Amino acid sequence: MRSNPDRKGKDRMKREAEISLGSIRISLQAVSALASQAALRSYGVVGMAARGWFESWMHPTAKDPRQGVEVRVVEDKLNLDVYVILEYGTRISTVADSVAHAVRYTVENAFHLPVDAVNVHVQGLRVSNPD
Repeated sequence: MRSNPDRKGKDRMKREAEISLGSIRISLQAVSALASQAALRSYGVVGMAARGWFESWMHPTAKDPRQGVEVRVVEDKLNLDVYVILEYGTRISTVADSVAHAVRYTVENAFHLPVDAVNVHVQGLRVSNPD
């Protein structure tokens, strides 16, 4: 099948016009908010935790879910550290793996930015149903 040279030129001009309209800037807070929502939707996660030992001592559970996610940009790729509290009785390694996959998929799909690493830090376990 032969391609029409005029059509290629029009497609290229359209892409150039779309690109020349401006730039899109995504804040790291937006990335962390979306990542925390993805983590909270994962099975076995009951909450987000504060990042450091001092913060976790002062505030065991994060009030602002973005506090439970740290985002760094390294060579145009995102590195995310997710701090979670899991349901007691769930398999920690399985839930952590599920959280990592959910966060990676959600961030890459929403922002079209490559995610290099998602590190899941389990800061604690909680019994939600004492029955």
